[in-house]
Amino acid sequence: WGTPLPVWACEKCEKRHVVGGLQDLKDHTAKSGNKYFVMRHGEAENNAQNIYSSDRNTFHLTEDGKTQVMKTIASLEKAKITKIYSSPFLRTKETAKIVCEQIGLPFEKIIYDERLRELEFGEFSGRPVHEYWDFMKGKTWEFDTRVPDGESFQEGKNRIGDFLYDIDKQNKDEKILIISHGLAVEMVPAVIELADKKRSMEVFHNNLHNRTAALHREHDFIPLPHNENYELDLHRPYIDGVKLVCACGGSMARTKEVMDVWLDSGAMPFAQDHYPFDFAQGKSFQNKNLLYPADFISEGVDQTRGWFYTLHAVGVLMGRRRAFKNVICLGHLLDAKGKKMSKSLGNTIDPWEAMDKYGVDALRLWVYSVNQPGESKNFDEKTVALLNQQVFGLLYNVLAFYELYRDKSLENETRQSKNILDQWIVAELDELISLATDNMDSYRLLEPTRAIRDFIGDLSTWYLRRSRERIKDANTTDSKDAKQTLYFVLKTLAKLMAPLAPFSAEDIWLKLRTDKDPESVHLASWPQKKFKLLSFNKPKVLEHMETVRQIVTLGLEARQKAGIKVRQPLNKLEIVAGGLPLEYLEIIKDELNIKNIQYLLKIKIGLYKVTLDTKITPELKAEGDYRELLREIQDMRKKAGLTPSDIITLSIETDDAGKKLIEKFETDMKKIVLASKIEFNTNKGEEIKIDELTFKVKITK
Repeated sequence: WGTPLPVWACEKCEKRHVVGGLQDLKDHTAKSGNKYFVMRHGEAENNAQNIYSSDRNTFHLTEDGKTQVMKTIASLEKAKITKIYSSPFLRTKETAKIVCEQIGLPFEKIIYDERLRELEFGEFSGRPVHEYWDFMKGKTWEFDTRVPDGESFQEGKNRIGDFLYDIDKQNKDEKILIISHGLAVEMVPAVIELADKKRSMEVFHNNLHNRTAALHREHDFIPLPHNENYELDLHRPYIDGVKLVCACGGSMARTKEVMDVWLDSGAMPFAQDHYPFDFAQGKSFQNKNLLYPADFISEGVDQTRGWFYTLHAVGVLMGRRRAFKNVICLGHLLDAKGKKMSKSLGNTIDPWEAMDKYGVDALRLWVYSVNQPGESKNFDEKTVALLNQQVFGLLYNVLAFYELYRDKSLENETRQSKNILDQWIVAELDELISLATDNMDSYRLLEPTRAIRDFIGDLSTWYLRRSRERIKDANTTDSKDAKQTLYFVLKTLAKLMAPLAPFSAEDIWLKLRTDKDPESVHLASWPQKKFKLLSFNKPKVLEHMETVRQIVTLGLEARQKAGIKVRQPLNKLEIVAGGLPLEYLEIIKDELNIKNIQYLLKIKIGLYKVTLDTKITPELKAEGDYRELLREIQDMRKKAGLTPSDIITLSIETDDAGKKLIEKFETDMKKIVLASKIEFNTNKGEEIKIDELTFKVKITK
C-alpha cells in the first residue's frame, strides 16, 4: 500500500533508473511509434434531420456528407495513413470506404471495432436533438450522468480507452486513422491525457461542436498507468505495468519495493500543494507562502513515534525544520474499569449508539472534561449522562426560560444594570472569557471545559433562580436589565462553547442571533478578554458574592440541623464575616428566608460563622403556612398545564383559620399565582393540608 519506489531495473544489464517525475516517466516509457488521427463521419441523414441516433443500420451519408469526405481526402493523403479502424455504424462504414478508395488502401485495411460506436442515447435515440437537451436542462450534468436506458460519457470514454490501449499493443510504427462519431473526437484526447472526470468534461466541451467529416490533429500516444476510468494513477498495481527502455536496448521493470507508508504521512505538508515540483517547473503557486509549520497537530498518543516523528524528519530534510508548533495528543479509550476495549471481552461501546443517545457534543465535552487529552480515559456511561445534564440539560433550560419571556427589542441594547446579580454574572463571564482564552491559546482543553460546566451551573442554579421573578415582572427597569444581561451571557457563552461543542453552540446562536449578527457562531468574533459591559469593581463583586454563597450554605446547614424548612420565615441570622454591602445582605435574607441580619464581628473574608434564631412566632408561623400553600397552588397550575401568563380564578373551601390566613396575604397571593379573584365556597377541588389547616382548592382559567 505504500508509495511505489520510482526505481526501474534493466532485465538485461541490471542498470537502474530513478524516475524523477511524470515527464521523465514519459521520456523513458516503451512506445509503439504509432501515430493516431481521428476523423468524424460525413454528414448523415440523421445529422441533416437534427436527430440523435444510436441505430447502426438506418442512416446513410447524405450527398453533402460524401462531398465533405472528399474534401478531407487531401489532408489524409499527407498523413500517409497505413491502417483504418472504424465504427461499425452504416454512416462510418460508408465514410471509411470512400477514404480507402481515394487514398488507395484496400478495403481489408479497414478494421471495424464495436468500441468505436456512437454514444448510446437510450430513450432519445431517433428523437430530435432539442428533446435530449430539454431533458438535461436544469439537471446536474456530470461525467457520470446518463439518460434513461442510455450511456454516460464515462462509459463512452472507458470503451474508447480500452480500444486505444488495446490497438497500441497490437501495432507498431503505424499511421492509424480512427473513423468514428463525435464521441471519439471528444474522448480520444481525454484518454491520451488520462484526465480525471472534471478535466474530461472540459475536454468534452472543448470538442463538443466538431464538424462532420473533419480530420482532427495527429495524436502522439504514450501508454501510462491508469485506473479503470482511464485516469492517471501512479500507484500499484497500475504503475507495475509500465516498462521503460534501457540504453542497452533491454526492458526495464519497476522494482517491487515500496516506500514506508510513514514517508507519505511525513511528506503531507509539502505533497498536498505539490511542493516543490510546481516551483521547479516555474508554475504559479496558489499559496505563495507554504502553510508550514502547522499551528497544531492532533492524533492518538501512539502517533508520537509515527506521524509526529516523520513530519519533523521530512521537514528537516526539506530544510524547513519543525513541522508543527503545538501537539494535542489523544489518550486511548478504555472501559469503565480501565480495561482495553475488546469484542472478545464484550466491553466495547458502539459510538453511533452513544451519539444517538447523548449527542456528539456531549461525548466530545466528556472526552475534554475527564482528564488531560493525552491520558487514557475510562468510558463510564453514567459520567456522560451526568455531564450531559450538568451542561446541556441546565443550559437549554435557561435558554427555554429566556425564550419564554424574550423581548427582542432589548437585544441590540447595552444596558448599565444596577442589579448586583447582573453585575456578578457578567463578572463571572468575564473571568470565564479570560480563562478560556488563555488556556485555548495554549491548546489546553480540560480547564476551559470544566470552567464552562461550572459557569453553566452558576448561571442556572444561582443567577437564573434568583432572577426568575425579576424577569417575569415585565416592563420594569429591573426586568429589562435582567433580560438584556441573560441574552448577552447566553450569546457570549455560545461563542465560548463553539470550538468545544460546535453543534449546540450553533443551535443556541441561531435561536438568539439578530439580523446584524453573522449567520453562524463559527463566523462570529471570539469574545475579548476583560470585556467591560458594566462599570464596576470586578474583584469586589466576585469576592462579595462568594461570601454570600458561603454564608447561605452555612445557613441552609443550620436550618437542616434545626429541622426547619426554608419556606418557614425566621426572624434573625447572626453572622461573623467581613462586611457586605446592603444589596448582598438582601440576597442572603431572601435565600435563607430571614427577616433580619445582625453582624457580630467583621473579620477577613474567608472566615464565616452563622447563628440562626430558630424561635418561630405566630406571625412567622402564619407566613410559613402561607408559603407552603402558595407552593401547592403553583404546583396545581403546572399540573393543569397553564402557561406563566394564564390568569386564573381561585375557589377555596376552608375553615375560619384558613380563611383568615388567606385574607392576610390575599394581595400578594393574587400577584404571585396570577389570580384575578379569590372566592371562598364549597368545591370539589384538590385537598391541601398544612399542619392543622385544611384547604380544598379549585383552579379555573
